[in-house]
Amino acid sequence: MIVPVHAERAFFIAVSTAIPVLYGIIFLRVFKIFVMKNPTFNRQHIREYLLYGLMAAVVYMLPVIYYLYNNRYENLYYLYIGCALFMGVIFYYNYKLLDRKYDKRRAVSMLISGHLATLAGIIVSCLLAFIAVYIAFPELLSSDSNRQVLPNAHETNQVSRPSYLLLMILSTATIGNFAVGAFISVIVTYAGKRDQTKDKPANLEMHIPRQK
Repeated sequence: MIVPVHAERAFFIAVSTAIPVLYGIIFLRVFKIFVMKNPTFNRQHIREYLLYGLMAAVVYMLPVIYYLYNNRYENLYYLYIGCALFMGVIFYYNYKLLDRKYDKRRAVSMLISGHLATLAGIIVSCLLAFIAVYIAFPELLSSDSNRQVLPNAHETNQVSRPSYLLLMILSTATIGNFAVGAFISVIVTYAGKRDQTKDKPANLEMHIPRQK
């Protein structure tokens, strides 16, 4: 069965748009629930989630941009270098939290902070990836493209359209970045504490807990 070109194009646009929108909805939902009434979700932390998420997205995009202009099949590993750089920024942010009086005493609070910074970075990464691929391949949304997307690729690994390459990049920007961000958040949260017996429960109520 042959899928019409316009239907395939519509599906691609829907998928590439839905991914960052979905992460955005999750982020806003969490933000709305707590409405900055908890130290983990106050204005300082929200600014940090956005700042370090943006930094992680920017460093992730550096190898991706280089790959787009040297897009040979053997250079696909640059996408994973971007994930490694993304993880480095999230690691730095989690390491900074170890010096915070509130966060370092509450493992759950640190985990939430690390994951929200990761989530913010994923959203920005997806948006930047779409823009970068569109600039590198102006025919991205066109149904007619005779350009060879991945030179030197084996016949079974050929990518016939720029839209397929974008989906590959979005998969590393979402699944890859979430995996490394969550992993390093867990590692720093628990391995970075010298005495875990003094860990306090995170306050997730709808009021501002008293700092101790």
